[in-house]
Amino acid sequence: MSRQKNRMVIGLGFRDQASAQSVGEVLADVVAKAARPDATVELAVVEDKATHPSLLIAAHAAHLSIKPVAAETLRAADARVTTRSERVLRQRGVGSVCEAAALAIAGSDARLVVTRQVSTDRNATAAVALSEDIVP
Repeated sequence: MSRQKNRMVIGLGFRDQASAQSVGEVLADVVAKAARPDATVELAVVEDKATHPSLLIAAHAAHLSIKPVAAETLRAADARVTTRSERVLRQRGVGSVCEAAALAIAGSDARLVVTRQVSTDRNATAAVALSEDIVP
């Protein structure tokens, strides 16, 4: 008998001035909205932000490891992104960094279950993609 194993990937986007509090806030928000307690959880972020101090603090507090996403991999996932920010498109080549990062790491069969959510201070965004693997 086979079963489905859910893999939840949280994609993050944030400004350089984002605090650990704003990153942590948006992380908690999307985890609550995704409501997948049985899923394994991964955190995806564009590689040039993977060592940002605020990200490292928030990821450590949430007990999540960081999966860096190359810029070209991020752009390859853009066709499946639902949010379109013209500013982000000009800066990063994708409509939403957090959605593209989540989809890029979750895989080609993944789907967004939480679209871009924005922190109160507007410095961090997060989205969740879910992939379901059949486990024998």
